[in-house]
Amino acid sequence: MDTSSSLTVRPWRPEDDVSLIEGFVATYNGEPWNDSWTLESATRYLGEFRAAPRSTTLVAVASEGVVGAAYFHARTWQDESEMFIDEFFVFPASQRQGIGRALMAGVRDRATAEGVATLTLITDRDMPAFEFYAGLGFREGSTQVFMIG
Repeated sequence: MDTSSSLTVRPWRPEDDVSLIEGFVATYNGEPWNDSWTLESATRYLGEFRAAPRSTTLVAVASEGVVGAAYFHARTWQDESEMFIDEFFVFPASQRQGIGRALMAGVRDRATAEGVATLTLITDRDMPAFEFYAGLGFREGSTQVFMIG
């Protein structure tokens, strides 16, 4: 299916939530992540991002409806701000169709409009998302390590 001609990236609307939450759960409970999200935990998790200061949510909408989203927020870093991508996903049936690239272009456009030059995110090296982000020009930081305790 070619969704590129009918794809729109736009700001989140409250009526997007049912599709976003169901799509998020389907994305991360499936391969390769195999998480254990419930509709309730996903609702809280995604809602917390929208409640953060300087946050934005963009959704990708194709002919079949909402097919992905990017949750991100601007944050101050030294003398400049950066955009931190909190969550970024495309529903399983819509992956590998250019939707992720279109969403990231929307994030970059928003960053540019706000005068922010740097985008940051966290991902796993052993997941397909790593190669996706690398293909978009993201690179590994040379000094920071994500630690879990």
